[in-house]
Amino acid sequence: MSMSARSRSRLRKHPSLSSDKYTYRYLYCTYCMFCTITILALQIQKCEALAKASLVRRIRSIIPPKFPFSLPWYEKGLEFSCTGCSKCCKVDGDVWLAPEEVTNIVNYLRNENDEDVTSIDTFRKKYVRAELSPEDGDPSQSWMCLKRNDGACTFLDPLGQCRIYDVRPVQCSTYPFWPSLLEDSEAWEEESVVPDDVAIENGTDDRHWSPEHGGCEGIGIGRIMDTVAELDEKDLKDVDLNILVQELQQEAIIVEREEILAKRKAAKRHWKRFPGQDIKMSTW
Repeated sequence: MSMSARSRSRLRKHPSLSSDKYTYRYLYCTYCMFCTITILALQIQKCEALAKASLVRRIRSIIPPKFPFSLPWYEKGLEFSCTGCSKCCKVDGDVWLAPEEVTNIVNYLRNENDEDVTSIDTFRKKYVRAELSPEDGDPSQSWMCLKRNDGACTFLDPLGQCRIYDVRPVQCSTYPFWPSLLEDSEAWEEESVVPDDVAIENGTDDRHWSPEHGGCEGIGIGRIMDTVAELDEKDLKDVDLNILVQELQQEAIIVEREEILAKRKAAKRHWKRFPGQDIKMSTW
């Protein structure tokens, strides 16, 4: 008698096992279903073309939020448009450059005829306030922290423009699509701020930007509030604000899911590479 046949014989003879056979079948079917969904979800992550299939989207939409393989809460994109306020360059915090970013910025400044920057050493003296070197001590692989001038990034010019915008660090280019801000809709909304010239009504959760807490005017309602703020009292009397808000929402710039995921991934990869564990946990 084979092992499988002997096992089946014991199952028939043992009353408790026989009475629970339906339970075992149910658990087995549940396990098979779980494995099937898991394999399908893994394929979704590997194949973007498959991820766009409507059937796959419907299957993933069944999975509750925050569970593995569920659709991100920003599946339909997010309203965001940079207002050019430059406040993200004035937050109380540090900007760390990866070794390749240092090289790119140095080359860019040399092409822009920055006479004070002829090498990484001269760049370090003029623009860097702190440095983390690798264990082997190779200075070419150091991470560098930019200086701040009058509470702002050293590369922010008097007009509020970034002098190295074309080669700005990942930490800057991926904001506000950082993993910490995309964790859920609440974290995203908490990062939104109202323009300084717009009054905040009592009893609301709205806030203005501050160096200590930061925030972004371009998230969600920032653009709408800015437009309303430009209207004078005479215009406000002749305008239905509900209609105005609806029109602005329809015209709002939507950042697609693919771009959000790409920036989130770049920010997360950059953060993981950062060597200073203590600094990493206390910054972006």
